[in-house]
Amino acid sequence: MHLTLAAIVPRTLDAVDYLLLAAYFALNLGIGWWCSRRKQSSGDFFLGGGRVSWWAAAVSFFATSTSSISFMALPAMSYANGWTTYGSAPAQALAGILVGFVFVGLLRKLNLTTVFGYLDKRFDHRVRLLGAGLAVLLKVCGRMSVVMLLPALALSTVTGLNVYLSILVMGAVTTIYAMEGGFEAVIWTDVMQSAVMLGGVGVAIFFIAGGVDGGLGGLIATGQAAGKFQMVSWDWDLTKPTVWVWAGMFFATIFTQVGDQPLMQRMLATADVREAKRTVVLGNAIGLAGSVVFFFVGTALFVFYRAHPDRLSPDLPNDKIFPYFIANELPHGVVGLIIAGLLAAAMGALSSAMNATAAIVVSDFQGTLRPQATEKQRLRLARLATLGSGVVATGMAAYLASLNVTSLWEQFLRLIALIGGGFPGVFALGLLSRRANSAGVIVGTLASIAVTAWVQYNTKTISFVHTFVAIITCMVVGYAASFFFAATAEKKDLRGLTLWDLAK
Repeated sequence: MHLTLAAIVPRTLDAVDYLLLAAYFALNLGIGWWCSRRKQSSGDFFLGGGRVSWWAAAVSFFATSTSSISFMALPAMSYANGWTTYGSAPAQALAGILVGFVFVGLLRKLNLTTVFGYLDKRFDHRVRLLGAGLAVLLKVCGRMSVVMLLPALALSTVTGLNVYLSILVMGAVTTIYAMEGGFEAVIWTDVMQSAVMLGGVGVAIFFIAGGVDGGLGGLIATGQAAGKFQMVSWDWDLTKPTVWVWAGMFFATIFTQVGDQPLMQRMLATADVREAKRTVVLGNAIGLAGSVVFFFVGTALFVFYRAHPDRLSPDLPNDKIFPYFIANELPHGVVGLIIAGLLAAAMGALSSAMNATAAIVVSDFQGTLRPQATEKQRLRLARLATLGSGVVATGMAAYLASLNVTSLWEQFLRLIALIGGGFPGVFALGLLSRRANSAGVIVGTLASIAVTAWVQYNTKTISFVHTFVAIITCMVVGYAASFFFAATAEKKDLRGLTLWDLAK
């Protein structure tokens, strides 16, 4: 029998969908307004004054590490290739828990606002400013713009929503509540957004299972028969997601998380070390469960469209498979709810990046270059930096939307590995070695960029491998170069600044 496959025809949203989306945006703004009513200091704006509940910080930890990229990319990966890429989730979770139990106690004792303050104490202000600058560049011009652009493109394809309008609304609403309410608004909107996101995905799974023979049980059985639940590959091919790649990723994630301001901010904002450890354990547990849910969606969509091939467009890219299902298979109202979940995934990551950027600008740049600034000036700059990062990221997303860019997520991962992928090696050297010095780690950072560029240009290894190579290069070259600069390096008191002090 010949089947005529459906073309990608955008499905117009209904009034009830727009009403739900309007209510979702209004709720975000309302939380921001409520949190802005409390008199704030810069410490409140960046760390919530230490009043953040550990469980809320844990949920926010999940929302920060998840994004619209995860919402679309993880189902697309499992739809196309099964669960072989799921190995990154337990690798990252185990590494994150290790960070929480080994590193957080040391960092909290230093009374930091940003993780880059550690680099000033351990090395000098040059290393601190280098790390802070790379973080702002990658978050504002990189991750934030991509996180806004990808869902806007997907929604435009399957619903006809204007790309630029979607970007503008996401950027404007997120900037307003993050600027007004500060860190507490980010935390509590993250909690709400996580509920909307996971609730929407759960509803989608319910409808997918209802559309195949045998319901949920039949869906799982068909997926197993097709080999879609296979997780482990022991192949030595580094162009594929294998056990060896995830082992390397476990090591790399330890130090990428230590140097990740939005994630570490959650651990620094709780009342004490004990609550910080609870935060990281629960946050990573939710993240692990969330990855299972997103991967299961992809497998469920594979089974659904295998049963209904006439409903699938042959021109549809894998990364738009979930938004396509949402727009074409679900009833109005439910569509609005799940699109709100997609936007929630984007806005949770966005608001966290905005607040982290503001913390870096005020604490690392203003604190280093103009330490005499008053509290009023610090708080004013915090709000301006939040506004500025939102405006720049929104503008970058709109600019990228005007370009014909393919495989945007993969290109973004390559950019991260190239420019900033090696810098976590600086944290590794600072924490693990007493010999590493500022000149040495700067040389190591530059070497990591050169080596990673060579690997990206001359090999077909996947992007996770590039990050591992960058970190190892930074550590090896940085450690060796530190011997060369040892005679001229500033002698510093390193007590309390390395892991060796934890053993005492």
